[in-house]
Amino acid sequence: MPYVRTDDRVRLYYEEHGRGTPLVLAYGIGGNVGMWDVNVAGLAARHRLVLWEPRGHARSDSPADPARYSFGRWALDLKAVLDHLGLRRAHLGGLSLGAGIATRFALRFPSRVRSLVVTNSSSAAGLPLSWENVVMRARSIEITLTQGMDAMAEYAMQANPNVAERLALDPAAKAEFYAEYRQLAPIGYANSLRALLAMDHITGELGRLRMPVLLLGGDRDPSLGPMRVMRRRIRGAKLVVLSPASHFANRDQPEAWNRAVLAFLARCDRASRA
Repeated sequence: MPYVRTDDRVRLYYEEHGRGTPLVLAYGIGGNVGMWDVNVAGLAARHRLVLWEPRGHARSDSPADPARYSFGRWALDLKAVLDHLGLRRAHLGGLSLGAGIATRFALRFPSRVRSLVVTNSSSAAGLPLSWENVVMRARSIEITLTQGMDAMAEYAMQANPNVAERLALDPAAKAEFYAEYRQLAPIGYANSLRALLAMDHITGELGRLRMPVLLLGGDRDPSLGPMRVMRRRIRGAKLVVLSPASHFANRDQPEAWNRAVLAFLARCDRASRA
């Protein structure tokens, strides 16, 4: 399996598919590369698609020290992936946490970003978490470390509105969530949640983004409000709302999601060639 090693000796898992201008994506917190399976064929038909797993997730390493996790550190992990693959510039993005990472990378290294694709993400907006979200995430850390990942999956399906809306649209996704959580190392997931709770609030910086930005949301996604904040803050940003779709819009509406992303990337690439 392909890995890249970071400057602090953490191994990051990634996959490559297809050819064309590079598109680099990471999934949301607790997710993995397989969560893009319904999108890979369409995206890879036109792009060099790179999917990667941030530290603390699935096949990437999960350091035990929580100080080794932060959005800043994840952004440097993304840089390590790009450097390893020799990608000077790429279309970057992700879902939820993955988009939060890509947005912070774009603020720090704007010359390396062809465009930014933000889907179903409140962390990309950088707004403070609600007290309900803080309580839910803190309880998730406790359950993860004391009861294990099956118990965490059950708690997420009951208490996390992002997961509950996905299940309302597709009850069969219950097995998908069990499989997702079982791929996680408890310490990696707990430390990732700690980093999310300590998130830096970048809302006031979003106006500095000058690359093309596509925002994709679901009509049943709690992150839709923060994404509307991003649309107002970022000059020229386009928001596409898919329906019916939850926080996992790429899985709820894969064909519509692919069409929106591919049309946006095609416009960016035409403008770049011109």
